[in-house]
Amino acid sequence: MTDAHSPPDDRCPDVYFTRGYGAAAAKAENATWRMTHCGDVVLAPFLQRRIDEQWSDGISPYGYAGIHVGPSCSRHDVERAWSQFVDCWRAAGLVSLFLRFSPLDTRSAEFTKELPGLNFSWQGESVIVPVHHGPDAVWKQLDGRARTAIRKAERTGLTAEVRYVDPADLAPRSSFRRLYEQTMTRIGSDTRYFFTDAYYQALLDGLGKNLLVAEVRDEIGAPIASALVMRHLELAHYHLAGSTAEAGRRGANNLLVWSILRWSAENGCQRVHLGGGISARDDDRLLMFKRSFGGSRAPFWTASLVIDEGAYELLVEKAAGRRGRAASTLHASGWFPAYRYASTEDDTETVPPL
Repeated sequence: MTDAHSPPDDRCPDVYFTRGYGAAAAKAENATWRMTHCGDVVLAPFLQRRIDEQWSDGISPYGYAGIHVGPSCSRHDVERAWSQFVDCWRAAGLVSLFLRFSPLDTRSAEFTKELPGLNFSWQGESVIVPVHHGPDAVWKQLDGRARTAIRKAERTGLTAEVRYVDPADLAPRSSFRRLYEQTMTRIGSDTRYFFTDAYYQALLDGLGKNLLVAEVRDEIGAPIASALVMRHLELAHYHLAGSTAEAGRRGANNLLVWSILRWSAENGCQRVHLGGGISARDDDRLLMFKRSFGGSRAPFWTASLVIDEGAYELLVEKAAGRRGRAASTLHASGWFPAYRYASTEDDTETVPPL
C-alpha cells in the first residue's frame, strides 16, 4: 500500500503518477514523494511535506494527478481502499491532504466525489487536443485566428522545432531557462515557480527521452519562445513555457504550440494536454488562447481532506497566533490547509497556470 511497491512508471496512467516525475516535484517542494496504492487499480501519489517534528501534510505533485481509479475497479472497491488509505495516512502522521485531479481522467473524479471527508472544488477547465488523426486533421480544427498567427510567424522568418532534451537545454543560462524565468518575472509569479538546478536535473533523470523541448527562433536564429513537453505513452503534456515580451505579437506562441501538436501527431501520441488558464473565468486570456487550437474542454477539480481534525485545528490556532489573527480568519481565507496561509491583506499572488 506504500510507495515501496508502487507500480513501475510504464504501468502508471500518466506522468504525474510516476516515480521519476515525483522525484523532481519533491525537489521543488522540499518534500518526499509518496504513492499510496491498491495494486495498480487505485493510485494516490502525493508529496509529503514536513510541518514540524510530529506532523506533516500532503499535496499532489505539481500538475494533475489526484486519485486514479482503474477501469476494473468498482465503487465498492474504491470505498474499501479509501478507508485503508486514510488509516495509512493517519498512522504516518499526515494532518491533511490536498489533491489536484486530472481533467484527462474524469471517471476517477466522479468515483471519488462521494468518499467521506473529501471536499471537491471546481477550479476551471483544461484544453485537450486530439492528434491521433494526424497533423492535417489537427490543422483543420484550429481556429482561423490561430492559423493566421502561425502563417504570419512563418512568413516573417520564425522557425520551430521539437527535440529531445539535452542537459544543456536545462542549464542555468539556457534559452529555455532564460525565457521561462523572464516570463515568470514579467507576470509576477511566486518564487516557488522559479525552479532550481536540482529540479531540472531530477526531471531529466526521471523522464529521460520522455522529456522534450519545443523552441521558436527568430529570423537571425535567436530563441524567442520555448516550452518543455512531457510524454507518457500516448499522452503529451505542455509543461513549462516562456517567451519574450514581443513574441506574442509575432505569433511565436501560436507557432510554439502548433509545433508541439504537429510533433505529437507525427510521433504516435493520441492527445496533447495544453492545461488551463490563470483564472477560472471563461474569458481568461490564456484559456482562450489554448482553446483556439481546437480540441475539447474538460473540468479541473481539486479536493481537500482533513485527516486529523484535532491536529489541524491546533495548527490553525498556532498559525493564527503567529500572524496576530483569529483562527476564523484563516479558515475563511479559502486557503487549504488554512495553517499554511501566509498572505497579508495586501498580498496578491500570480502563479503560472497548470
